[in-house]
Parts: sequence; structure tokens; C-alpha cells
Amino acid sequence: MFETELCDYVDKLANFIHHKALKPITQSEPYYHMGATITDSILQAGMNYKHVVYPRILKLLKNFPTYKTTSAFISLMKDIPLTELVNWKNEEKLQRIINLSWFLFNNNIENEDQFAIWLDTDKNIIQLKQIKGIGPKTVDYLRMLSGNQAIAIDRHLFTFLKMAGILIRSYDEANLIYSKTSELLKISKNELDKKIWMYMSKS
Repeated sequence: MFETELCDYVDKLANFIHHKALKPITQSEPYYHMGATITDSILQAGMNYKHVVYPRILKLLKNFPTYKTTSAFISLMKDIPLTELVNWKNEEKLQRIINLSWFLFNNNIENEDQFAIWLDTDKNIIQLKQIKGIGPKTVDYLRMLSGNQAIAIDRHLFTFLKMAGILIRSYDEANLIYSKTSELLKISKNELDKKIWMYMSKS
């Protein structure tokens, strides 16, 4: 993408956002519960977040509040079947939760603060993407869940770009446009992501 083209897209998106007058939102904090963080990151893909994903995350937070670290979550999964913990039957996603949990444990990541620092290193991202089912969007979503600034481009954000007259299909290009727009609007990446996601999910 050329610099002039990028600038045009950023201006167009910023103007479209101003036109839509998106509502202010409160900044989200990490769960500080690695079981919830891991489970959220894996279940959210292709699912209705409000009705399918979040109730399961809330169950972990309310029923098992002391199992906050990665190792504690792994111990919990040994005591209670994961199918029961998250009320989920799809074996593929259940296995991804297990795989990600053990990956983080083996990399000495026990909480979101450690994870946030770890995610700032490119070589770590390359390793993380080796886990089946974890691509650019999940990586950015994990950054957000850990308290870092990121924009996780999903179908809602791609559709919003299209509504603004910006026909982009590349994840990296869409991410760059949104990131530069957040700088122009002087709001955080996380806030911009959440504003647009909430607007589109209610449309």
C-alpha cells in the first residue's frame, strides 16, 4: 500500500467515524484470570460473543475465581473435564484451549502481565502462531485481553471499512489503516476496536 493511498484511507475512515458519532465506551481491563483469557481467545472465533462466549467466561470467573494462573487453570482442567468447565462439546476448540494453556505454561507465562510483555517480541509471536487455529486476529485479540494495545480485525471491522468505501481484504492492511486512524483520532487502538465492534454488533 502506497503512503498516499494509506493517508487517503485513514482520512476517509476517520471522517466516516465522525459521521457515525460512535458512542464513548469504558476501557476494558484484563480478566486477571488466565483460564478466562485463554478460553475467551479460543471460543470467540465465529461465535456470538454476548450469548455464547461471554456466559462461559463469566462462569469461569464466578465459579473458579482463585484459579487465576496458567498452572492453576491446568490443574483445574485435570480435576474437572474441560467440557464441563466451559460447557462446550466441540473437540477442536477444546483441544486448542488445552494446547494454548500448555504452551503458555511451558513458556513460563502465568498471568496477563507476563503475557503482555511476552507478546511484544516478534519471535514469540512466530512461536504462538504455530499452534493450530491461532492466526493474526487471535494474536491481536490476545494482546487486547492481556492489556496491550491492538486491533483485532474481524468480519465486523472489515464490513465497517466497506461501509466507509474502503475495499480492503488483507488483514495486515486493514490493521494498519485502523491503527493509523486511532492515532489521527487520538484514541487508543483498543477503544477504537471496541467502539466499532459494538456499533456493528448492534446494527
